[in-house]
Amino acid sequence: MPAATTATERIRNVLLVGHGGTGKTTLAEALISLGGRESSRGSLLDSEPEERERGNSLSLGVGWVRWRDHHINVLDAPGGDDAIGDAYPALASADVALFVVDAAAGVQPQHDRLWAACDQLELPRIVVLNQLDKSQANYQATIDALRERCGNALAPVHMPIGVGAGFTGVIDLLNFVAVEKTPQGRAEHDVPDERRDQADRNRQFLVEAIVEQDDDLLMAYLEGETPAAAELGKVFAEGIASGGFFPVLCASAAAGIGVKLLADFVISEGPAPQATGDQTAALVVKTLSDPYVGRINILRLLGGTLHADDVLRVQRTGDKVRLHQLFRLQGGNTEPVTQAPAGDIVAVAKLEDVRTNDLLDVDGSTAMPAVAPPPEPYFRVAVVPATAGDEDKLSSALSRIAEEDPALRLVRDAETNQLVAAVYGPTHMTVVQSRLQRKFGVSVDTASVRIAYRETVRSTAEGIGKHVKQSGGHGQYGIAQVRVAPAERGVGFTFHDKIVGGVIPRQFISSVERGIVDAMAAGVLAGYPVVDVEVTLFDGKHHSVDSSDFAFQMAGSLAFRNAATNAGIVLLEPIDEVRVDVPDALTGDVMGDLSSRRGRIQGSGRAGPNTALVVAHVPRAELVRYAADLRSLTSGAGGLQISPSHYEQVPDHIAERIIAEASDAA
Repeated sequence: MPAATTATERIRNVLLVGHGGTGKTTLAEALISLGGRESSRGSLLDSEPEERERGNSLSLGVGWVRWRDHHINVLDAPGGDDAIGDAYPALASADVALFVVDAAAGVQPQHDRLWAACDQLELPRIVVLNQLDKSQANYQATIDALRERCGNALAPVHMPIGVGAGFTGVIDLLNFVAVEKTPQGRAEHDVPDERRDQADRNRQFLVEAIVEQDDDLLMAYLEGETPAAAELGKVFAEGIASGGFFPVLCASAAAGIGVKLLADFVISEGPAPQATGDQTAALVVKTLSDPYVGRINILRLLGGTLHADDVLRVQRTGDKVRLHQLFRLQGGNTEPVTQAPAGDIVAVAKLEDVRTNDLLDVDGSTAMPAVAPPPEPYFRVAVVPATAGDEDKLSSALSRIAEEDPALRLVRDAETNQLVAAVYGPTHMTVVQSRLQRKFGVSVDTASVRIAYRETVRSTAEGIGKHVKQSGGHGQYGIAQVRVAPAERGVGFTFHDKIVGGVIPRQFISSVERGIVDAMAAGVLAGYPVVDVEVTLFDGKHHSVDSSDFAFQMAGSLAFRNAATNAGIVLLEPIDEVRVDVPDALTGDVMGDLSSRRGRIQGSGRAGPNTALVVAHVPRAELVRYAADLRSLTSGAGGLQISPSHYEQVPDHIAERIIAEASDAA
C-alpha cells in the first residue's frame, strides 16, 4: 500500500550530525520509534554489515516518522573520522541540522568543522545535549563551552533535572516549568527551589538570544523590561529559521527522556521546507549501490510534485531519465509512494548515470542549491586486484563504490601505472575493501604508493652517441654529440640546434631530439624521468646511404645518456605544501612532527579563534600516512590541506636507498 503524502508545510527534514559516539543513531532511531516502529540500538539505520560489525555509522541513514500530523524525515549522518564525508552532501537535504553533543565528552572536533559547513550554507541548527544519563555528564560546563565556541546566539532552551542516574526530565526555560518522565508519561511542575538560580542564569542567556532577533523586544529589554514567554515565543521560530538563534535541548535517547520534547520542538519551532517553485525539481543527496537493485538515488524535492514515471532532465549531462517506482527508505527497508510534494525526501532506483549532487528538473532552468563538498582525503594507497578474475571486475566495482562514497577518490597514475585510492584513513580503506567483496565479489589488496621521483644533471658535460651497423646490405649510421647543462628548477627540457656545415642533415635534427626525449623519459640513474636540463646538439656525422631517422634517434638517446652520466645525475623528489589548522595548544607538537618528516616550516598565523595555521613544505614520501598520524596527534582536531609545490634534490643517503630499491625492482 503506497504511503500517504503530506503537505509541504507539515514536512520537517532534520539531519543529525556531530562527532562519532555522541549517540546520534540512537537518537535518530528513538525519534523514528515514536511512530510505533520498534528497534534496538543501530538495528534500523545502521543496516550494513560493516556498520553492525564496528558498532558505528559508516554512511548516511535515512528514516521517517509520522508525529502529531506531521511527517519528519530523519537523516543520520556518520560522525567518525573515517566516514565523515557522507555528512557534507547530506546537509543539502535538511532544513535544520540537529547537532548532537555528548554531555560527558563536550564539544569535539567534528562539531567545529560541521558547524562551519552549516555556516557556509546558512543552515539552521538545533543543538541536542545527549547522554545526560551518563555519570560523567556535565551540563553547565558543556553549555558554557558551546557558547564560547558558537557565540551568544547559542542559548539553552532546556536544563536537566539531575544528571547521570538522576536525570529524570528537563526544565523548560522559556516557560520556566519542569517536565519529568513518569510511569504514566510525563508530568509538569514548578522549577525546584535548588535549581532556580542556575535556571534563572540560563534563562537570561535564552532571553538575550531571542530578543536579539526582534528590534522592539530588544529595545524593551534594554529599557529593563523582561518580555513574557508568549512574546518571546512569537520570534522564537523566526530566529531559528534565519540562523540568528541556536537553541540547546536536553535528552537521553537511550533512556527515552527528551525525545518527544525534541520531536514536538522540531514541529512547532523548526522550519518547514521552502519550495523553489511549481516546476518539479530534485537534488540527489545520496547514492547507494545495491548488487541486486542497482543504483539507488535519494532525492530531496526542491519544487513541484514528483510522480512515479515522471521524466526529468539531468542538468549535468542533459540526458532525460524516467523515474519509475518511488519509495521511502526506513533504514534498509522500503515503502512505495506514488508521489512526493516539494520538500519531501524519497528514493528511486535504476537511474543511469545519476550521481550525488546531480540536479534533476524539467527544462534545466532550476538554480543549483548550495552544497558543501566533503573534506579532501589525503591518505593514499595503491589498489591491487587479488586475482586475475578480480582484475576483470575491479574497474566497474570501484566505480559503483565511489558513487556511494563521496569521499573516495580514485586515480590511475599514468607515471607509475598504479590505481591509487585516496581515503580518510586505514579504516575507511578497510570498509571500501569489505564492500567491494560483499557487494560485487571483488577482492583487492593494498600496496604502498610509489613516489614520482625525477632525475636531473649536476653539471655541464658532453657526450657522444654512435649507432653504426654495417654488416652487409642496407646499414644504419648515425653519430651525434651533445652538451647537457642543468636548467632552472621547473623549466623542463630545452633543446638547442648548433649544427653547422651539414654534418647532420636538417631532416635528422628532429630525430636526434626525439631520441633525447625518449632517453629522458626512461631515466638514467634509477629509471625516473629526467627534467630541468638544457641539451645542445653541436656535432655529429652521417652517411649518405645508411643514415636514417631511426639511426639518429638511437644516436641522440645514446649521446644524452653518455653526457648525463658524465655530468652526474641527482635524484629529485616532489615537495608538497602542507597547511594544518590546529588548536593553539598543539601548534608546537604539529611543527615538531612536520620537522621530523624533513619538513621546513614556511610560517604560521591565525586560522580562527584559538586556532593556528601552520604552513610547511614537506617531501611527499614523508606524507604517505600523515593524514592518519595528524588525526592521532591532535585527537581529530587538526584540519589538513596538501597540494603539490615543487621538486628538490633528495639527500644523498636517502637517494642511495631509493636507487638500490629501483635496481632490485628492475
